[in-house]
Amino acid sequence: MTKGWAVFTDLDGTLLDHNTHDHTPALPALKRLRDLGIPVIPVSSKTLEELKHIREQLKLKGPAVAESGAVIAYPGEKTQIAPPGYYLLRDFLIDHRANPAFGTLGFGDMSLEEVMENTGLSRDDAKRAIKRLASEPFLWQGDSAGLITFRREVQAAKLRLLQGDRFMHLLADTDKGVAVRHVVNHLRSKGKSVTRTIALGDSDNDRDMLLTVDNPVIIRKHDDSHLSLAERPDAIITDQPGPAGWNQAINQLLDQYVDQGSVTHL
Repeated sequence: MTKGWAVFTDLDGTLLDHNTHDHTPALPALKRLRDLGIPVIPVSSKTLEELKHIREQLKLKGPAVAESGAVIAYPGEKTQIAPPGYYLLRDFLIDHRANPAFGTLGFGDMSLEEVMENTGLSRDDAKRAIKRLASEPFLWQGDSAGLITFRREVQAAKLRLLQGDRFMHLLADTDKGVAVRHVVNHLRSKGKSVTRTIALGDSDNDRDMLLTVDNPVIIRKHDDSHLSLAERPDAIITDQPGPAGWNQAINQLLDQYVDQGSVTHL
């Protein structure tokens, strides 16, 4: 049965190819989910502006989780932003530069051209990436000892520090798993049936989300490595990387449980 299913997904390296950002290999599974009325909810470190653009391209509707769980958008409702918000996070970074061991260079310190240079994003994509609401990506320019101390300062301020591929991300004390639980509870509070939750991700930033759901799916990386999730021996690990693996896993789950006669549209 697929009654009340909800699919939560990371984007880069998961639904989108890590290098090309192409989603074409996932199109069969995306269409199958759309035909069954099963929502696909992006849960990403990207900004809401970036997600709006991607959701249009992928024809996704429903909620969206941005900035690693710190921003949640529901159609027709006010966007929910985890405190303290972007400007206070910027103040935290700037204030801590008084300590010479804390070297940070955030998006808010860079020109548009510098963001493009440091991220490899196009001009339009970089413009979307700098429209931040609740997190700040930054380059660490201090040493490893300084970073250990800085992490303690972040924890003491009840904030969170996430390590991405190149950038670190400073945000509220929240994560993708907390956001997924919030979305599920919000849907239920609106009278929507949510009976099975699925999440797909490829990196450590997705760990909390994968641990939260009924069916966690670990997307294999291009170098054939994959995230280890010892707490969930039931997790699906895909044979293929990126959107091809995404397509494989979704079709596997649908083949296992599908009953089109009992689908409930969220």
